[in-house]
Amino acid sequence: MKFHLSTKIHSLGVISFLTGFALMAYELVAARLLAPTIGSSIYVWTSVIGIIIASLSIGYWLGGKLADARQRPIDVALLCLITAACVILTMFAHPSVLEWVATSIKDTRAQGIVASLFLFAPTSFALGLISPYLAKLNIKELKTAGESVANLSALNSIGGIVGTFITGFVLFSYIGSKETLIIVVLCLILSSWLIAPKRFPIQRIIISNVLIVVMLVPAPAKAGVLAQIDSPSAHYTIANMNYGGAPITALATGPGGIQSAVYSEGNDNLVFWYTNYASKIIEAQNPERVLVLGGGAFTLPAALATSLPNATIDAVEIDPALEGISKEYFSYEDHENVNLIFQDARAFVNTNENKYDVIFVDVYGDSYVPFSLLTKEYGEQINRLLNPDGMVVINAIVGQTAECRELLSAIDTVYRPFLPNAFWETRSGVELARGNYILAYGHESTAPLSMKALWRATGNAYSDNFMPAERLHYQCAQSVR
Repeated sequence: MKFHLSTKIHSLGVISFLTGFALMAYELVAARLLAPTIGSSIYVWTSVIGIIIASLSIGYWLGGKLADARQRPIDVALLCLITAACVILTMFAHPSVLEWVATSIKDTRAQGIVASLFLFAPTSFALGLISPYLAKLNIKELKTAGESVANLSALNSIGGIVGTFITGFVLFSYIGSKETLIIVVLCLILSSWLIAPKRFPIQRIIISNVLIVVMLVPAPAKAGVLAQIDSPSAHYTIANMNYGGAPITALATGPGGIQSAVYSEGNDNLVFWYTNYASKIIEAQNPERVLVLGGGAFTLPAALATSLPNATIDAVEIDPALEGISKEYFSYEDHENVNLIFQDARAFVNTNENKYDVIFVDVYGDSYVPFSLLTKEYGEQINRLLNPDGMVVINAIVGQTAECRELLSAIDTVYRPFLPNAFWETRSGVELARGNYILAYGHESTAPLSMKALWRATGNAYSDNFMPAERLHYQCAQSVR
């Protein structure tokens, strides 16, 4: 690939690289900004990506027309500064916009689209305007027009690739969403000075400094929120609140509910009924080895470590950042009989060779179970890990109403081929409505803790090739709206 080496054209290539970096970093942050209020399901990602691409396309179209009409290098500098201002607007406007969207719109798909339109379309549109300008300025003669455009497109794509990996693998590991957006703004301000730097320098210095000062203004803290933490896997909100009349410290990854909690005043009991209930089922089996899929703040493994001192407990959690979060905010301490394993639950199940007496499954992304834990192939691997008289206990957000029955059936058909007896219990609101259910699957016909027998689902289990998890979860969630 041949690149022109003049200073001007070299600057255009650097701008193209930086704007590609900024776009992909911004897109990854966009989904993170929506997660605490709207969620992080495939519907949210679809909305974010779709709106950003649509806005970019409109920007490309209009930018081409403007570039043909004007072809002024200073326009690129101005567009970079305008885009930086739009990113800052996203930074400060998203709490109010998301609160309005969450309270005004009930459909989660519509929430994602509307929020993305208000928050991310302006920045994406402005970024789209820049590329045609750069292409027009880079063309020196018709016979090399294709090469000139391709060179900038390649650099823009390389910038996007670098932005994707740096943001996902590095930035989210060490800094938050706001700090990542600050880096995006700085990239855009730098880009604005790489072209026609001698044009309107005083005005550009003033604008650049104003943008930097504004973006560094701290956002107001939310009442009760102790921390907002980004990791490569999720965005975590740690907050103090009341639950059942008692103060707790809670961990949440989205609007669907609380993933883990501890009492704030030294009470070591488990906070939620379903973790208490699951622990009693597990303890009653007197197991030698327990597998917990989904660690959260590791409250259940810690409780089992005390109640089952002779058992070995393997707790599998995808995000290693949760170990530090749990120790800092949830009083977690290391236990000799608890092994923390940081790996994707399905990957662990596929490759692990240990056998377990009880497997407890509590893996969620907000209120959604990953599709890879709802397939027959996953069920076969779970059965491989169980001892002959072993039991699987599940925390499932389901119901037995018409809207939720298909989701419950999908879960049931994963385990029933190997574990013929199933039982359920719930204490979440109306008995058959959507809420937290504890499901227990095993070979014994006697119900643990006097649980109710679960009807057997008809039909076949879904496969890794096709498992419409988002549709089933969404359909069930609508039953309580």
